[in-house]
Amino acid sequence: MVFAGKKSFLFTVGLLGQLAFAVTLYDEVPQDTFGIEKFYPTKEGSVEWNSAHWNNGHARGIEWDGDADDPLEWTDNRSAGDASPFFKIDGNGVMQMMSSGPRFHINSQTEWAAKKQFYRDVEFTAYYRRGEASANGPDYGGMVMGVRSGALGHASGGGNNCDANTYYARFRHDGKWDFEKEWKHPGSYYQSEGVVGRQTPLWGGAKLPTDRWIGMKFIVYNSAYPDNGGPDESRTSVRLELYIDSTSNGEPASAKWEKVGEALDRGKDWSGASGGAATIDGCKDYNGLEDAFAPILKGGGIALMRTDGSTNNVVQGEYKYVSIREIDPYGSFAGGTTGIRRSPYTYRGVFPSKPAKFDLNGRSVPQNAAPGMYLFRRN
Repeated sequence: MVFAGKKSFLFTVGLLGQLAFAVTLYDEVPQDTFGIEKFYPTKEGSVEWNSAHWNNGHARGIEWDGDADDPLEWTDNRSAGDASPFFKIDGNGVMQMMSSGPRFHINSQTEWAAKKQFYRDVEFTAYYRRGEASANGPDYGGMVMGVRSGALGHASGGGNNCDANTYYARFRHDGKWDFEKEWKHPGSYYQSEGVVGRQTPLWGGAKLPTDRWIGMKFIVYNSAYPDNGGPDESRTSVRLELYIDSTSNGEPASAKWEKVGEALDRGKDWSGASGGAATIDGCKDYNGLEDAFAPILKGGGIALMRTDGSTNNVVQGEYKYVSIREIDPYGSFAGGTTGIRRSPYTYRGVFPSKPAKFDLNGRSVPQNAAPGMYLFRRN
């Protein structure tokens, strides 16, 4: 749907030395169509995609010809595997992924769509439930949401590997989380907690739970460094934010969103090629790309949801309450601020594990033991 809100006013609120600064306030409802909190205001005049049409009472399957019930006609199947159908929609708001390599693209650049939207600075929200059938799926599968992709860069035939250019957020099957950067399919590299090559446990060492709804907010926008909200041409880095609702079991009214982590891609240390390689081969003639470390400042404007399993025609995972909006990362809702600047705490896992402490004789000591109070080691 087209965002109907508008700027209520734009004004100069003060002077700091010679610097005048302005605040943009938006006359916008601070919850999405599902009642889920928005962290950032929607960019004026942009087009939102959401999954409200999954809840129209019409159970159906999706093969290669999209979803006739999608009012924007942006549903695009780029899956691998051999399922029939690749996606099932139950008519009550839930979409099931049925192939061994499902790729659900929100392709806002289709030639036949009446409306288009190039998604660059986005707030991408969804709830996911892992299927029992994915128990033997690869570690890198799970709740995987990607932005800034091109239309042809993933999985099914007729594609172009140089069109992949994607940032992913992953709640992985193995219970870890990370951000993944991909310039040319299938090469990619990952990071978490600001460390390239790290994947951090999210569930205290346990795997991604099954039969439980987990919410993700993946927010990506171009940023200056230092982040001073300057003009767009000065925003030459990409900021990624990741949040989780692990407690409401898919009930937005009781959701508690907690920050999992963030990353800043300045083009310095995070390659988008396998193993952290410095260059990308074979893409220069297609998109001019050679530098694997370059941030994905524009991309292809498309978002996707995916996972990976080992079997076709079984439920790998389910999605509901999906929405993606183009945002104004430096705007504010009337009366408040948003994003990581508003988050008071960081998520440490539903079942956080604390390393036990022992003295040199193997006796346990209090977790809050002050340095020097005991001679101890960590297990």
